[in-house]
Amino acid sequence: MSAEVALVYRVLPDSVEVNIDKLKTDIINKLSPKYKVDKVEVEEIGFGIKALRFYIRMPESEEYSSDEVEELLRSVEGVGGYELEYFSRLSF
Repeated sequence: MSAEVALVYRVLPDSVEVNIDKLKTDIINKLSPKYKVDKVEVEEIGFGIKALRFYIRMPESEEYSSDEVEELLRSVEGVGGYELEYFSRLSF
């Protein structure tokens, strides 16, 4: 079995009015099926703002890249920003 790469992205909405559940669903739909979303956490920031933390896995291959994940995140309406918090190679 080939190695995989684990990514954790923190995604912020572009405004407090963004429906965080819809944003979560839209991002998952944009990333799937190519990228595996293992878990999503909602983080309370303050002043009504919430962030989403996406735990993503992908094969270690030239066909997959964090750059592409970021392009997909940018293309989702309601995404105001994102940050790659964790990047690691997984092998079993």
